Amino acid sequence: MPRIQVRRAITAASAAVVAGALLAACGGSSVGSGPTATAASAGHSASSTAGLYGALPSPGTAATGGTITMGQLTGSTPTYIFPIVPGANATDGTDFLIDQLWLPLYNLQVGGSMQVNYATSAALPPTFSDGDRRVTIKLRSGLDWSNGQPVTANDVLFDLALTKAAVKESAANWSLYTPGLIPDNVVSATAPNSKTVVLTFNRAYNPAYLTDDQLAFTLSPLPSTVWNVASQGGVHLNWRTPANAKKIYNYLSKAGSSLSTFASNPLWQTVDGPFKLGSFNATNGSFNLDANRGFTLTGKVKFSKLAVETFTSTTSQQNAMLSGSLDVGTLDFSQLTSASTLRRDGYSVYGYPNIGTFGINLNYKDTTDDFGKVISQLYARQALAHLEDQTAYLTGILKGAASTAYGPLPTIPRTPFTPADAGTDPYPYSVSAAAKLLKEHGWKVVPNGQTTCEKPGTGAGECGAGIPAGTPFKFTLMSVPGDETASIPLESEALASAAHEVGIGITLVSKTFNYLIGNDNDADPADVHNESAWGATNWGEFGTTPYPTEEGEFNTGGDFNVGDYSDAQTDKLMKQAVYGNNPAVATQLADYLAKQLPMLYLPCADVVDAVSNKVGGTSDSWLAMTQDVWYPQYWYLKK
Repeated sequence: MPRIQVRRAITAASAAVVAGALLAACGGSSVGSGPTATAASAGHSASSTAGLYGALPSPGTAATGGTITMGQLTGSTPTYIFPIVPGANATDGTDFLIDQLWLPLYNLQVGGSMQVNYATSAALPPTFSDGDRRVTIKLRSGLDWSNGQPVTANDVLFDLALTKAAVKESAANWSLYTPGLIPDNVVSATAPNSKTVVLTFNRAYNPAYLTDDQLAFTLSPLPSTVWNVASQGGVHLNWRTPANAKKIYNYLSKAGSSLSTFASNPLWQTVDGPFKLGSFNATNGSFNLDANRGFTLTGKVKFSKLAVETFTSTTSQQNAMLSGSLDVGTLDFSQLTSASTLRRDGYSVYGYPNIGTFGINLNYKDTTDDFGKVISQLYARQALAHLEDQTAYLTGILKGAASTAYGPLPTIPRTPFTPADAGTDPYPYSVSAAAKLLKEHGWKVVPNGQTTCEKPGTGAGECGAGIPAGTPFKFTLMSVPGDETASIPLESEALASAAHEVGIGITLVSKTFNYLIGNDNDADPADVHNESAWGATNWGEFGTTPYPTEEGEFNTGGDFNVGDYSDAQTDKLMKQAVYGNNPAVATQLADYLAKQLPMLYLPCADVVDAVSNKVGGTSDSWLAMTQDVWYPQYWYLKK
């Protein structure tokens, strides 16, 4: 199950950033003058740090108390606080805030390795029975809410009941929803005792898929004896009754979007995570997190406050680091030349590849100039892929801090499911090859003009179904602005320039990350009015999971299927990967999607972070940031 924060990052966003920094990194090239960390210096095995740029922060000796500052960018700040997050609010900013306040049932990321992090999870490893149809989950003992009450199995069932109510109203109410999966597939949910949850599903699942791709994202204990109300100061309701669950959900959902009351609403002060929300600026999205002194799962938080500060651009964030007023931030690719200056001024600068899928989302529902029909033709997508000069993007735009990626799984870091030929471009850059494809399928190619369909129809040498004669090959490509990330708009500009050479017209439009994921999303029924306002959108990367089925992103009806791509073979392979017992199908699926081009793949960029030498922490916590997962409870100020 992918995350747009979820985990999807834009290159400029701070890996410390809550800011919608969704550009995770898929490449491992060294850039600039920093040394590559050895296994010894990183405190990890060589395999876990292969491709590391620079050196991780040194641990030092921890002091007690103090404030650590970290950056986020305007346009990518938190917009929601209730843990059942709508698709339109699923940014890294929202996810970061929620993850610090409420523990997920199963957390992800151990350093740079994508796996379940049981040490930071509310539950112990699950066990399976009944032919992998039933899972038993044991909650940790000694885990309490900040009001002193224990976290119980009913708190997990409460979350499940509210999630059911949310998706029954609208699939868009929950960013992680895929029809037929949790909660739809749960036929029985019981609590045999206060620390045990038993879920029975309507069919068998691959245990790795169910744990890594479902339970690790979908469920969290929520305070069932505090949040079971439908109004401020209202009576406590029996949330097991669906009608009551609906009332509770509607109340919490509305409260969860009220920025001005994030910090003042007592609902959000009942937490079981390492931090409590101290303040929130509804104007610019800055906020303070105070250490939750009752949290002991991973040890007491050593510092007192995490101050997340909003910056209007990557430049202003960089200037704050250069002045020494910001402790944790990220460098954009246009700023890599300043890495040596930051090191000289007392910062550790490092980067590491993130597992994920970068690319340009295509809108198969766009009726403007029949673009949805045009892009539904594989040859049209292949022609566009031939116009992407990934090697030039990597060297000229990304300054070498990336690796090429021609499918949903990058070459670095490799997974057990990465296709053997993942590093070979099936559609290498060639303007002439793109023009040839179009001509062979009935298009009149007008270089530097406007290419149009000359031979309508569905036969050989014709344009394809639903494409009338005279249809222009043109569309609107929306991208995040340069002040959110330097690389993405430049990649879009390069594609538009190459496309012009074969008469494909691409109109470039700049919109914020929050705007793009909130408006350019065919999977959201509320955005029907906007389906023909965009032809393609470029905002970063889809994070993947330890068992990479791409479920939710490319399957028909998936909640992250923002362009409404639909393909029978994709759906078939995905189902086999989810329900079958042959893990090789995941590799077959990745290879198939590389050839089918549901999106236009782009190079995977390294996330490069800068951390003041005043701040220490565990190596795992710094590496996890490059995977869009943050564990600031392991940080501290040095003596």
